[in-house]
Amino acid sequence: MTSLSFATPLAFILLPLLAVPLLRSSTPSISYSWIRLLPADPLSERLAWLIKLLTAMMILALITGMAQPYGGQETVTKIGTGAQIVLVFDRSASMRSDFAGSYMGGGKHESKSTIARQLLQEFIQSRDDDFLGMVSFSSAPVYVLPLTQSREAITAAISGTQTGSKGTTNIAPALSMALDYFADQPLTGSRIIMLVSDGAAKMDHETQLTLKQLFRQRQARLYWIYLRNNNGVHLTESAKNSSESRTPELFLHQFFQSLDVPYQAYEAENPKMLKESIAEIDRLENKPLVYQEKTPRHSLSGWAYAIALLLMLILLPLRVMEARGLASFSTLTRESGNG
Repeated sequence: MTSLSFATPLAFILLPLLAVPLLRSSTPSISYSWIRLLPADPLSERLAWLIKLLTAMMILALITGMAQPYGGQETVTKIGTGAQIVLVFDRSASMRSDFAGSYMGGGKHESKSTIARQLLQEFIQSRDDDFLGMVSFSSAPVYVLPLTQSREAITAAISGTQTGSKGTTNIAPALSMALDYFADQPLTGSRIIMLVSDGAAKMDHETQLTLKQLFRQRQARLYWIYLRNNNGVHLTESAKNSSESRTPELFLHQFFQSLDVPYQAYEAENPKMLKESIAEIDRLENKPLVYQEKTPRHSLSGWAYAIALLLMLILLPLRVMEARGLASFSTLTRESGNG
């Protein structure tokens, strides 16, 4: 049901002004020798009251316009297919290198960050009903965009990750911030954390426990698109002879596997594999998604001012009639008095 609301309801404090035309006498006082000699004039009395009422209605219409009424804003339940996705994008210095491991600054290949942005933008444009948010990180996380269906906003957010790539890869705070996106969201469709990163950093035991608890509470699944360069470690390798300081990616992968939530890692060591990884996620995550959407509101102030203008146009000839009647009556009384 369409509801009527007001953007500036404070304007209604002017409502007492409605009493001004009703209490004010519209007929000037005229001196006459004997009032009983004056003929009754019910038409003039009715005209005077009509003018008062129309004037009060005009004031009411003006005040209503000043209160900026609007209607049409409703909450509509819609059903689509998709997911609630938070992109967690690595902006550390290593993302400026290409897949061959060389840093940009003279090389002919595009950086991993550039290719990932391009493919992610294609990914979001193909998913109409998804709610997408974004966190970027290097040494610290940055809150970029809340969950939204605005493709323009998320495209701009992804494009904005091309600047300021610096620092180390500190994934844990970024994941924690991304999981908080789901704190006040209804549980519908899939909740996805999509981590796009080329490396990892050490994570202490307390941080691991906190992340495990958050993943279970938020009921989110995790996809890690691991942008491995030619010299990087494979996630399928054995960590038997490795250490967390030398191969943190392997230990991070093992930690993700212990989260007790759906988890999948995709190794992408070239643009083709990256595109295939994103396409695979696109294929998997298309569950029914129930969400609520607010319809745009439309202003009704114009109607209120139009009514006030119409009432004013009606009042003008009535005022002219009243003025002429009073002038004739005044002339008549003066002639009678002189006679």
